[in-house]
Amino acid sequence: MSGRRLARGARILAAGLAMLTVGALAPVAVAGPASGGAEDAGPAVAATPSPRAGRHALIIGVGRYQADPARPVTPLAGVAHDMHSARSIAAMLQVPAANTVVLQDAQATRAGIEQALAALRARVQPGDRVFIYWSGHGSRYYDEHAQACVETLIPHDLKDFSHREFAQRVRPIGEVADKLFVVYDACHSGGATTPGTAPARSWGGFQPKTSGVSAQCSVASNVRHRGFEAAAGAAGMGLGDVVHIASSRPDEVSFDNPAAGGLATVALRRCLQGEARDLDGSGAVSAGEVVACAQALVERTLADQPQLLPHHLTLAGNREFVPAWFSRPASVAPAVAAPAAPVVPAAPAAAANRPPLRDPTPAELLLQLHAQRDTKRRVDLTLDAPRLRIGSDALGLAVRSSHAGHVHVLMAGTDGRSLTLLFPNALDRDNRIAAGQTLMLPRPAWRLVAGGPAGRDRLLVLVTDAPPDLSALPASAAGPFVQPVLDLSGRGALQRLFALAGAGGSGAGRSDAFGAAWLDVDEF
Repeated sequence: MSGRRLARGARILAAGLAMLTVGALAPVAVAGPASGGAEDAGPAVAATPSPRAGRHALIIGVGRYQADPARPVTPLAGVAHDMHSARSIAAMLQVPAANTVVLQDAQATRAGIEQALAALRARVQPGDRVFIYWSGHGSRYYDEHAQACVETLIPHDLKDFSHREFAQRVRPIGEVADKLFVVYDACHSGGATTPGTAPARSWGGFQPKTSGVSAQCSVASNVRHRGFEAAAGAAGMGLGDVVHIASSRPDEVSFDNPAAGGLATVALRRCLQGEARDLDGSGAVSAGEVVACAQALVERTLADQPQLLPHHLTLAGNREFVPAWFSRPASVAPAVAAPAAPVVPAAPAAAANRPPLRDPTPAELLLQLHAQRDTKRRVDLTLDAPRLRIGSDALGLAVRSSHAGHVHVLMAGTDGRSLTLLFPNALDRDNRIAAGQTLMLPRPAWRLVAGGPAGRDRLLVLVTDAPPDLSALPASAAGPFVQPVLDLSGRGALQRLFALAGAGGSGAGRSDAFGAAWLDVDEF
């Protein structure tokens, strides 16, 4: 809708009648890297965020193993460095030091790890977020029953966890937590080792993190494997609320740098501390974008090692989850020093740090917001009619939530450019909903009639524990509604507003978790 039609819509709004689609925003300045193929302006700077009580971490590192002549396992000097890196990652994920448990070497027996997982489950409350990290040797053996290679993690006492066993022990935590972020820095295969033995050598100072691989699984990619994603599914764990990053594919070797730690861990730490790029221009750095950054760093690190091929970080679960940080206005001074220099990864990963070719559409922004939801919080939407005749038909929407909270309705308009917060609004600010209640919208004080142009509107409905501080959202008025500013910093503000809905105001101390659902409405 044009600015003229928007003004007309505002006059109608004063009488209690609204148009469903609203017009395009006026041009705004874009902060940060420009779109349209411009040169990268360097890495954004991520300040270490304030700790939040609803965050928890379990950090496991095994660099020294119990002596067993039947199964010699080479020490990993870099694991001690990984413990520092993992604590830094936990801090970026807003985990308080008091909520961080570290098991290292002799503490990290199978029984010790099982006890720590059980204690973690006892602490975690619904809506909390959990970070689980493991650095050490991995192994691989052939399972005759499954007719597949099974990857394992090796504790200090050499009583391996298969991926399936570990997923089964993590599942009770995932059933409660808003998001479960799991990182393994360990080998998942042993193509570079002699079957049944510890690694015999290192290359260029890098040591493979694998031990005791069976003969059938020492040959790489011609045997089926059972990685974390399959194991999580077998354990009954949904992946919408799980993010799992592994340092290598099941048929690859991960490397340890004795002087700095695991290559993947170092790369993930640097990317979460500010070197990752917002590749799609959404205003937030997703797990997928963090992994793309880390992969580029691993490739750069191994570029001068002709005898080695880079291992590939793998990502399972919710790749759109935003683990740490958002774009901020250019006027906000960074709280930490900028990284030393932009990363210029070696080909073929050079595209990993380019700015987006175009800004995301409002509908795409809503889908990324939707990906941050806690899937255990159900929001059901019912339309009176999915198709509305322009100028005559009114929207009718029923919202039902499994959890009590505050309802917010965002709409990406048919013009492909506008985004509007429809509810709450200046005519109706009471957006509370009880668990199991059905809320009918719009209420009698306001209506939404299809206003064109013809096309598809996307509605996203969010139910947050606490009412976000909407005054923190850069926006312009559209009658009783508001339209968020959609430059880069505005997109970041929108993402941050709902991702940290419990961060301030009357919501202080409440869960950041929210339920969400979306649907489309056609105007004709």
